[in-house]
Amino acid sequence: MYSLSYNSRAIKNLKSIHPQDQRKVLSMLKLLVVSPKEPSLHIKKLIQTQHGFRLRVGKVRVIFDVDHKARKIHVWDIDYRGNIY
Repeated sequence: MYSLSYNSRAIKNLKSIHPQDQRKVLSMLKLLVVSPKEPSLHIKKLIQTQHGFRLRVGKVRVIFDVDHKARKIHVWDIDYRGNIY
């Protein structure tokens, strides 16, 4: 199991999205910490980053990176698709 940490911007944006979407994002993050390579999570590597990934949860996107050696996941941003890219 991986540990999870959040950027302050990610926490702020998570609080601002719809409560139903918040629940979906948090449940997907629980799955992510158990298995960050799970194919059903719709994870894609971000272009022009070394360790950046994108998790798709409906219309919401979660930008994060993974440190496999330290077993840590750091969430950089959470927001709707139109606002995050």
